[in-house]
Amino acid sequence: MAQLEIPAPLQLNGSDDSERQITGVAVAEEPQAGMSAAAVRGTEAVRTAVSGTALLTGSLVPPIGSYSPGMSVIIIPEQSNAPGAVIDLNGLGPVPIVKSGGLPLDSADLIVGSPQRLVYDGQRFHVIGSTYLPCPSGFHIAAREYCIEDSSRAAADFPSAGAACQSSGGRLCSFAEWLHACLSDAAFIGTVLDYEWVDHAANNAANAKRVGKGSDGSSADELGIDCKHGHHVLWSTPSRFRCCYTR
Repeated sequence: MAQLEIPAPLQLNGSDDSERQITGVAVAEEPQAGMSAAAVRGTEAVRTAVSGTALLTGSLVPPIGSYSPGMSVIIIPEQSNAPGAVIDLNGLGPVPIVKSGGLPLDSADLIVGSPQRLVYDGQRFHVIGSTYLPCPSGFHIAAREYCIEDSSRAAADFPSAGAACQSSGGRLCSFAEWLHACLSDAAFIGTVLDYEWVDHAANNAANAKRVGKGSDGSSADELGIDCKHGHHVLWSTPSRFRCCYTR
């Protein structure tokens, strides 16, 4: 152990790189301990993994004694967060996390395994960086990037379906978005009543893709509702549809 008390600037002026450094200073374990430049540059002191969904918990090293206005931390979520998640660092108590506009977090706003910087304003931690908007009424979160309508709309031809979604500020769901929502949410298939239009690269001037209903291939006469059923038909064929919004 060593203590440096120098009343003048310490100059490291060796002719070789190896002679201009202080070695042996480990990552700090206590608040009053010394810290190497490598530790500071690597943000060990302000970075922590956090666990939990509604309550995110983590520990900074060296530990902090209190939350102070202006403090900045980097968290790495180990799980997808729940709506309105709060954070507790070093057992100091839960504090709200908000995003742009002071809004509470929606589910999955924080990406698992991806570092996210937070800044404390004296009452709340603010997410600094990209966050996601809440879904409009009648929509739910299908994935981190988009919302999908809770139920399908009345049957219309393909151009009319796309126009209806655009007029409400959204878009006709793509095939990938519709399929992901259907496969990832067990309750989704119960809202599928009939064929639904989707935007798809294979759509053309004559035909467009619709999904949700069809045959499993064993018999063309036995139609059923399933996430993976679907085919192309004339775009003028009336079919149900649902809209998506980018978060």
